[in-house]
Amino acid sequence: MTTALDRLTPKAVCALLPHTGGVCQIEGVSECSEERIVCFTQAQQRLDNPLRREGRLSVHAGVEMAGQAMALHMALNADTATTPRQGMITRLNGVSWTTERLDNLGGHLAITAECQAMAGQMARYAFSLAHDGIVLLEGSASVWLASHE
Repeated sequence: MTTALDRLTPKAVCALLPHTGGVCQIEGVSECSEERIVCFTQAQQRLDNPLRREGRLSVHAGVEMAGQAMALHMALNADTATTPRQGMITRLNGVSWTTERLDNLGGHLAITAECQAMAGQMARYAFSLAHDGIVLLEGSASVWLASHE
């Protein structure tokens, strides 16, 4: 990994993701290795967050946040000579949550994604979303990756 984590501003994070503007939920990275990434955000507090419905941000928006953490993990660990691969979540497993909403939480959310396997065009990640050390959402995801062209 060649990117210094302290230089990953929200704008720099969004440049590494296939998201733009308000859809980008990740604001920074506190830890990144070949196996795992820990990101942080306060996007749940933004009134203009496009994931809000009827003024509320469901805990299920955390799946999108986790998906962005996975994409960022792959981008930060990619060979710098290649363009990061596009991908999409194709399956969720064992997803559980302990709250209904995220918009009523102050401070930062921590989003952790841990790569369990990567082979060819598939990756499998375990993920969690936490606030003040309490896990709010967790599960695993299978991710299909576009081939390099």
